Amino acid sequence: MEILATFALSLVFTLLIETIIALLFGIRMPGMKVVWLVNTLTNPAAVLIFLLLSRVFPAAPALAIQIPIEIIVFVTEALIYGLWFKEGKWGFRHPVLLSLVANLVSWGTGVFVQAL
Repeated sequence: MEILATFALSLVFTLLIETIIALLFGIRMPGMKVVWLVNTLTNPAAVLIFLLLSRVFPAAPALAIQIPIEIIVFVTEALIYGLWFKEGKWGFRHPVLLSLVANLVSWGTGVFVQAL
């Protein structure tokens, strides 16, 4: 049950934080659905990979595992946002910046909460 709680909390906080960031970037419906879908796909995968790698490399610092995973998530989301939010489609011009800021804030908040 603890692992399900980990997945659920991570996803809920990620969706909340990244929704706020997307709103600040001017994303509205239907584009917000893309943000939710992308994060619903990438967050559980990132959490699962982190949990597995933490078991395979128990002596590795958490940040040494998290940072490469987060870079992959950032690039993946930036590519998806870039393809989906083409300038002609909904007029959103900063998909890479959205992905960078949303992921940094989301990940940083997670690191901060875990340190409490």
